[in-house]
Amino acid sequence: MNRDYTAESYDALASEYDMRWKGYIENTHQKLLGRLETRPSDRLLDISAGTGYLAKYLQQHEWEFDEFVLNDISSEMLDKAQEKVGPDGRYGYTEYRAEQMGFESNSFDQVISMNAFHNYLDQGAVIREVYRVLKPGGMFYLLDWNKTGLFRVVNYWIDKLTSETIQTISVDEVEELLRSYHFNIKHKETWHYRYWNLFFICATKPA
Repeated sequence: MNRDYTAESYDALASEYDMRWKGYIENTHQKLLGRLETRPSDRLLDISAGTGYLAKYLQQHEWEFDEFVLNDISSEMLDKAQEKVGPDGRYGYTEYRAEQMGFESNSFDQVISMNAFHNYLDQGAVIREVYRVLKPGGMFYLLDWNKTGLFRVVNYWIDKLTSETIQTISVDEVEELLRSYHFNIKHKETWHYRYWNLFFICATKPA
């Protein structure tokens, strides 16, 4: 992501983000939660965790895992996430750029990117970093905007009206990018929510 503009934009939105995008957040997270599976020994990483909707959901519903790291370049969004989660030792917080994260290689069982891939300045570098930090056999859950059909027009105006980095690509382009970094595609789907076209891909790092 472009830290100068994207982080500042989300810092400004943090206090109203959950209410402003409530329906969208719930719709997209339910797609993820329908596929996500965790084990007591799992280390999870959300590379653009925002205000911590997913973390709070897992906490409230008593999902089992060893550690969940919430990463985001927006300090204000992370502050909201910490307020939601409260004093729970299983959760950690970092502010790395998704293109260059300071985690050890082969250290996470599952990595999640929700509603943020279009904000990444160097999407190939993000995929490479996710591959690096995932353990062999680990799962990458990637959900974002799908630049196809009439959504191309919507995406054009979003790009014009926001200071954030907007680099939306199609689900087929995302799949090609994942395969170029040696991921195996386990699940792929697309759907519409209001004026958004969306995709969800589950991909694994070979064991």
